[in-house]
Amino acid sequence: MMKEQIDIQRLKGWIDEIDAFNQTPGEGTTRPVYSKEDMEARAYVRKEMEKIGLEVSQDCAGNIYGVLPGRDRNLAPVWTGSHIDTVPNGGKFDGLAGVFSGMEALRVIRESGKRPLRDLSVNVYSGEEMSRYGACCIGSRSIVGRLRKSDLQSHVGPDGISLFQAMEQAGLHVENFEKEFPRKEPVYASLELHIEQNGKLEAAGIPVGIVTGICAPTNLEYEVTGVQSHAGGTSMKDRRDAYMAAAEISLLAERLARESDSPYITATVGDMRIEPGAANVIPGKAAFPLDIRSIRMEDKDKMLDGLRTGIKEIALERGVSVSESMMNHDKPVMCDPHLREIIRAAADQMKIPAMDIVSGPYHDSLMLGDITRVGMIFVPSRDGISHNRAEWTDIRDIWAGTAVLADALWTLGNEERVE
Repeated sequence: MMKEQIDIQRLKGWIDEIDAFNQTPGEGTTRPVYSKEDMEARAYVRKEMEKIGLEVSQDCAGNIYGVLPGRDRNLAPVWTGSHIDTVPNGGKFDGLAGVFSGMEALRVIRESGKRPLRDLSVNVYSGEEMSRYGACCIGSRSIVGRLRKSDLQSHVGPDGISLFQAMEQAGLHVENFEKEFPRKEPVYASLELHIEQNGKLEAAGIPVGIVTGICAPTNLEYEVTGVQSHAGGTSMKDRRDAYMAAAEISLLAERLARESDSPYITATVGDMRIEPGAANVIPGKAAFPLDIRSIRMEDKDKMLDGLRTGIKEIALERGVSVSESMMNHDKPVMCDPHLREIIRAAADQMKIPAMDIVSGPYHDSLMLGDITRVGMIFVPSRDGISHNRAEWTDIRDIWAGTAVLADALWTLGNEERVE
């Protein structure tokens, strides 16, 4: 497939047009999973898939499949795709670039008049971003069996609506969940294009990153309970301040991550809820999430051991109690060497510069690694910014990444077996 066949204006049009389905126009892109805007965006994508001649279907979790039929439909398919939901006030490239690059790649292959041996499918996975229901990668977790029907009832949003109810309200046939998931049929391989969400490619002046491995998240929720009391009437010595203990735990997590010998590890506290939340009251409670990510599982386990030991010491010193709830403890995935070779060969053939890179963020490919070989292609993020209305990826870089993706999909789609 020649890169000149990739329609840069079509890519740009898709990315701009879907942004109309947005809760916060002018203030970034907000499209939560199963919201009205999310369902409208899904309808838009399905319509566009049909326009380019794909066979379109949707499962009971809302995952969309746009299939270009192969010559032998009994063979396991090759997948590509990403997600269309966003964080609050986020950007319009995260996830979207991977969906539309996959659609454009399949359009180019279809219009070449040549049929691949295997089915090629561009997929839209539901709810990749951490949702109001405390779950991320809802669609891909469902596919691989990490999310069960019983889990849908236990994940409840702040409005009291469960994930199960939200899916029902979105018109999905969630009663079929256990019949459809986990997926029974094999998948030959999966390639996902995504914006980098870091600044390494931009700094190197390289348009394509070949992902070597995907860091996996461990998400925990902590609640610190101290004693609520008067800010002026309680001496510093006598305080049992829940917030200060929470702050110390947060700094401990940061220090453990900074001191780790892991090739890549991060620790983030992105929220803090304090009770009662008054300027002249010492907080009696503080609750916060902790997000830990690493390219190696053993590094996360080592950090958790150090964190739990340190929390006991902080709790004893400050006279507070601390509870921990683990939401998930996912395993990192290394990208398949054969798929990486195919991506590199595609880039080299078209003289598109490429470099190896680690994915700090997780993606649906992390989940799909449970059922198939995965590979990822990164394209640059301006200033390394993502999950922000300032998120931006040059359409020419998406064009280059799409060209590499199309060539790699064509190669994989014509393989009879793993080399």
